[in-house]
Amino acid sequence: MLYKNTKILFMALILLSLPAVGFAQSLEGVWKGVSIQFIGGDEPRTEQFSNMRILIYTESFFMWAFDNATEPRPLLSQNPQNSSDAEIGRVARQYQSTGGTYQLDGNTIIYNRLIDMVPNGMAPENQPFIRNIRMLTANRLETQITNNEGNIVVLRYVRME
Repeated sequence: MLYKNTKILFMALILLSLPAVGFAQSLEGVWKGVSIQFIGGDEPRTEQFSNMRILIYTESFFMWAFDNATEPRPLLSQNPQNSSDAEIGRVARQYQSTGGTYQLDGNTIIYNRLIDMVPNGMAPENQPFIRNIRMLTANRLETQITNNEGNIVVLRYVRME
């Protein structure tokens, strides 16, 4: 009888621990942006991304690269060293990239941008950059940013690996 009760108790403990294991998903990996949602403000809406947006997390570093163009970005007409500043600016204008370190504090991601395509992102007054995790599963990540007016921007990703 004692053996049977021990076996039942052991099975109950395993079953009780499963939900906790399910929520212990890792942020580490490569994520592809799929949509952005604007909540509040003048134009609440959800938009699907047509261009590549990737977010990479390692154990303590991050990098993101976003192609924000609404149409495919044009190629330079010649070698970049021979292209005009205006042409390079036109091609680069829709691209954003940054990298640095991050820390997790509960559901808050605290970024310290060490390099940014736009130098203002690295300025001390713009550190840290903070996002909150709305959802993290094995294959989905949703983060949100709330601006000073209380409007929310939700970014949705799927795991690429």
